[in-house]
Amino acid sequence: MEIIENKYPAAESWVFGDSIEMYDKLSALVAEGTKTATSCSYHAYKQVDEEIEIGNEYIVLNGKNLPVCVVRVTAVHLTQFSAMTTELAWKEGEGDRSLHRWRMEHKCFFEREGTFSPDMEIVVIEFEVIEVL
Repeated sequence: MEIIENKYPAAESWVFGDSIEMYDKLSALVAEGTKTATSCSYHAYKQVDEEIEIGNEYIVLNGKNLPVCVVRVTAVHLTQFSAMTTELAWKEGEGDRSLHRWRMEHKCFFEREGTFSPDMEIVVIEFEVIEVL
């Protein structure tokens, strides 16, 4: 991990999901290029110490806390849960990649987080893989 951190000194670590199983599954989707976006509640976004901006680089970790790949943020969108688009749901790369599936899965995710509301604000972050490790 130290070699990676030296190569990307400004990069923070990133995990996707809220369980070890999700970390493994989603980091694999990112590394293979299927998952090119992620979303979080605006509330969670504001809890991050450093604002996520276009150009930021992140080391994606799996469930064993091992680096899988490095990504660079290419776009950041603020929208409401109910206004999520088909295009952005597809970029999330999960399940059948449909907006319907995205809504079902993310409703459950945000309920576990304790933030769900159909009109809640979410942040959708698009990224590209710059190195698979």
